[in-house]
Amino acid sequence: MTARPVVVVGAGGHGQVVADALLAAGATVLGFVEPGTVAGTLAAGLPVLGDDDWLAVDGGYDLANGLGGAGEANGRGRRRAVQQRLEAAGFRFTGVRHPSALVSPGATIEPGVQLLARCVVQTGARIGAGTIINAGAIIEHGCRVGAFSHCATGAILCGDVSVGADSHIGAGAVIRQGVVLEDGVVVGAGAVVLGSEPGDGPLLGVPARRRGAR
Repeated sequence: MTARPVVVVGAGGHGQVVADALLAAGATVLGFVEPGTVAGTLAAGLPVLGDDDWLAVDGGYDLANGLGGAGEANGRGRRRAVQQRLEAAGFRFTGVRHPSALVSPGATIEPGVQLLARCVVQTGARIGAGTIINAGAIIEHGCRVGAFSHCATGAILCGDVSVGADSHIGAGAVIRQGVVLEDGVVVGAGAVVLGSEPGDGPLLGVPARRRGAR
């Protein structure tokens, strides 16, 4: 995590959780930037500083990505797109690690990953850049999670699971050991994925099956 102050991009629910995790880890959080919000508005006790135009590359702070990774088609990709646009402009994004996160020293955590309260990442796991491992999620030994994915609250990836980039694993979902899931997969909340399923829809139910179109 950065030693510099942090501005959180996005003042919604996920952004506020990110700010809380940063504060718990001892970081200085200056506030949020949020399109269409009046400067000075408070979010989780911190000020909304303005929209993206407020940001300055030479401002002496890093950014944290406060945009949540939703499974809905109209929201997927926004988190990555906003971060890459700001990185191309010269800004640097920091990762987040809540003090209660349990992360093996044998795990590989790429830049910009968010490890939120009471998540577990076991040895041999590799978490791709910009990914969210949300509160209480468990990533077991040898798992691979692609860049800018979201393992939502309470999701469980059993050993040696592989999840592609830009994916969404819903709250409380369970992926059986050894399962390989493609880029952009959406697993619904509470689903239990026992193996690969052909098709292009989200994986829903117990056991999970493809339903509809993504």
